[in-house]
Amino acid sequence: MSAFPQKHIDIVGIGASTLDRFIVVDHYPTGREVQQVISSTTDGGGPVATALAVAGKYGARTAMIDSIGDDMVGRHILDDFKKYNVNTEAIQVESGANSGVATILVKQSTGERAVFFERSTATEPKFLDTHQQLIGSAYILHINGRHRQLMRSAIEVAKEVGTIISLDGGAQRYDEDMKPITEDSHIVIVARDYAEKYTGTTNLEDACRIIHERGACIAGVTDGANGSYFVWPDGTSYRCKPFPQDTVVDTTGAGDSFHGAFLARLVTCIRKTMDTAQTNMNGQEVLMHCAHIDLEHAAIFASAVASLNTQGIGGRSPLPSLEQVHKLIGLE
Repeated sequence: MSAFPQKHIDIVGIGASTLDRFIVVDHYPTGREVQQVISSTTDGGGPVATALAVAGKYGARTAMIDSIGDDMVGRHILDDFKKYNVNTEAIQVESGANSGVATILVKQSTGERAVFFERSTATEPKFLDTHQQLIGSAYILHINGRHRQLMRSAIEVAKEVGTIISLDGGAQRYDEDMKPITEDSHIVIVARDYAEKYTGTTNLEDACRIIHERGACIAGVTDGANGSYFVWPDGTSYRCKPFPQDTVVDTTGAGDSFHGAFLARLVTCIRKTMDTAQTNMNGQEVLMHCAHIDLEHAAIFASAVASLNTQGIGGRSPLPSLEQVHKLIGLE
């Protein structure tokens, strides 16, 4: 792995960019019925895309690689990225294709979701020289398993140039093809479901340890309102407590916002480490030099952001201000 010089982009992501349409209802229909909608809204969506939007909101320089259609939905997706300072130059816009749309029913009383997804008809993006340059200019490559062929090429480039590979292992996303990808990633933060399938244990502390032993410098398992578990690069365990809310409006994007917020704070740690480094280091070595207190602060910040993001409809629109996050954490 090569040296890890100063970079122009903090985080580059590969994944699906969608438009999410939210419909808040009193209850899920069980048969034929007419029900009045309580409220509705639209928001940008997609796990990696939302993580980049979150990181961009909190100061990271981010760029997205994807392909979308040239339809009205695609234009809305690009416009939403701009709100969060996400660079969209590497998003391929395909003429005549439809962009991805998710229709999400949200139960008002609990914030539970039922998701109906229309996959984009745009061709999977091909790996281009510009993508290679973009990955080489980034501190972190963030992935979640979408666009597998492109993603594998990106991982190989990241290994060659020393870019840190970050994996979002969401619920219901694990399959055997993801095992080597998980093992190749430096930062592996996954949902309980993914962790249990990947490690074979339901004990999340043990699962975190196994993920770390299989190659992850930073291993994490998130468990919703129960908090999250981590193992840091030196093997030290850490339990990050949750920030429970009295009510939950919508859980959409909670996990994605956790990833984005964690990476945004990790970038700060990386920059600080690079500024004080006496020699050139690759990405893995940089992670090894990040202080425990900085990593813990990143986890706490991410937990607070994810918690506050459940207080509104959508994965991005309810994102809290820094002041709100600091108040919840107790940094005021």
